[in-house]
Amino acid sequence: MYLDLFDELRLNKRLVKLTSFEVAAYWAELQSILKQVVKKNTADEKGFFTLDREYVERETTLTVNKQLKCEAKLIELGVMAVDPENPNRIAIGVNNMIEVITDEDTKKLKKASKSAKEEAKAAKLAGIKDSMKKALLETDIELRAAYERWVDGMVDAQNCKFTKAVVQLFEKTVTEYTTDKATRLKVIEIATINSYRDATWAISRISNPTSFRTSPATKLPEQKICTGVSDNVTF
Repeated sequence: MYLDLFDELRLNKRLVKLTSFEVAAYWAELQSILKQVVKKNTADEKGFFTLDREYVERETTLTVNKQLKCEAKLIELGVMAVDPENPNRIAIGVNNMIEVITDEDTKKLKKASKSAKEEAKAAKLAGIKDSMKKALLETDIELRAAYERWVDGMVDAQNCKFTKAVVQLFEKTVTEYTTDKATRLKVIEIATINSYRDATWAISRISNPTSFRTSPATKLPEQKICTGVSDNVTF
């Protein structure tokens, strides 16, 4: 009987790699609950049973919101169903999960793996962006929003050493260049559009736009287009 495989499937490492530790932990808890449901015969004819989400949170530390996110992954894998009339009544397919985690060629497995990697990458970039933005000192709402768009663009570009020191120097350069808000916004806009890591490059375009466009001999500070973030960045 498939219940004999519960211990083997608990926190399956392959499931962790395909989804996340939280999804694997949530699935393990659901298996434990289902085992009791089967013993007590409390599931309905379709296999649905009532889930005590507060109990699950106590056992796993997963909040209700995180539980729902985990369920979205499990539903995507085809191993879980939720009663449309009652989100706290669920059904899980252990045999389906066995197939997913043991089938190297299943499309569901590949889709889940790709989705998990993309989400992990997005989460990492979001964390880096938040960390970089904390280095900004600007208090003006409009200017700060412009700086933050620049930060977002630099992190998304993913190609150079991008640290809090770079952010602070960029902001300092813009601030010292002019007190005019409109001009500052223009500098930041140019830097954002062109992925300029150094504000002096954008300033040069404003200070002498004709020379910048027509003279190949124009001397500008060495500029590296940013298309990456240092692996040493922490947040």
